[in-house]
Amino acid sequence: MFHKFKMYFSKKEHDENVQKRQFPSSFLLGLQSPQQNLFNIFRFHCSHQLEDNMWFLTVLLLWVPVDGQVDPTKAVITLEPPWVSVFPEETVTLQCVGPHAPGNSATQWFLNGTATQTSTPSYSITSASVDDSGEYRCQTGLSVLSDPVQLEVRRDWLLLQVSSRVFMEGEPLALRCHTWKNKLVYNVLYYRNGRAFKSFSWNSNLTIPKTNISHNGIYHCSGMGRQRYTSAGVSVTVKELFPAPVLNASVTSPLLEGNLVTLSCETKLLLQRPGSQLYFSFHMGSKTLRGRNTSSEYQILAARREDSGLYWCEAATEDGNLLKRSPELELQVLGLQSPTPVWFHFLFYMVVGIMFLVDTVLCVTICKELKRKKKWNLEIPLDSGHEKKVTSNVQKHRHLEKDLKRQEQEEQPQNRVHRKAP
Repeated sequence: MFHKFKMYFSKKEHDENVQKRQFPSSFLLGLQSPQQNLFNIFRFHCSHQLEDNMWFLTVLLLWVPVDGQVDPTKAVITLEPPWVSVFPEETVTLQCVGPHAPGNSATQWFLNGTATQTSTPSYSITSASVDDSGEYRCQTGLSVLSDPVQLEVRRDWLLLQVSSRVFMEGEPLALRCHTWKNKLVYNVLYYRNGRAFKSFSWNSNLTIPKTNISHNGIYHCSGMGRQRYTSAGVSVTVKELFPAPVLNASVTSPLLEGNLVTLSCETKLLLQRPGSQLYFSFHMGSKTLRGRNTSSEYQILAARREDSGLYWCEAATEDGNLLKRSPELELQVLGLQSPTPVWFHFLFYMVVGIMFLVDTVLCVTICKELKRKKKWNLEIPLDSGHEKKVTSNVQKHRHLEKDLKRQEQEEQPQNRVHRKAP
């Protein structure tokens, strides 16, 4: 069954003679190119057979596409009291929250995949029985089928009640150690994966305000009455909304002054939920460089030595319920080295050259002197250990010359004597 709308397409602005056409309401819901037609839709002058034109506006708001994909509203089931497990004979009410057409609040309920006779937004169980256990889903006139809610009706003396079995990171987890007929118990202990993590002198509810993946596990409780009673275990799953961010820099450290540095806080949403948007902040040590912003990048336009330090970033949900910090990133900025003057190079090489020349002259002079001394005065130590020295051949010749002179001098008087004798 189609409701008919009267659509007026204006050929020209302020033209009173416009062409009138009628389309079924499914026309708007079946647009093949919503981006192209969205502008024209808002230029339509619409009238409907219903007296209230809000019906048309409601349809538009619910079926406006995002990125070309039609994403209708999903119904949500809430519980009162807010526990997914109850004792027999207790009362529980399921409420289906979703958009309805004006004047039509009809709601379809499903139990274990089968449609029930209940058509109201509320599904009441006044005296629960084991037959009421199962998977509940609902759908309103303008929504798609809700996610399932598993309701358990359990016969026991002590029951651990939870607000849900599956959570998104950052959502609160409520726990209740519930006794049959509300019997009084004391010394109540709450356990996760077999280890007690909270105790109360008397029975009391427990709330974990912001869940994270460390809260995954099997929960149960125990309490003292006539004896120590222990509940059955309940599996709780916390889905990670986004991983811890990692801070990266566009340049490697160390870097020179004056460089442009872009810091990127890298993470992404693993799960989509209404209004899910991440906000990023950047810090150096205890100093906040930039508060929360939707941009995941921060720029240092011209790095200076004062910008050296340990940097980190933080990613948070829009409501601030979930915060995650990155590991620290060290950034070291080096000062620019001033160029060496040309005259310094000239002076340096000139001094080195003079020193080399002087060293060369000294070496040549010393070598010549050593050779001369070795030639005229060569001393060789003997192996006998005595301090005897053997003179060179030159010295021997000198001694021989002296001996010959001395002999000549001695022979000269004798020759004179011989001459006088005749």
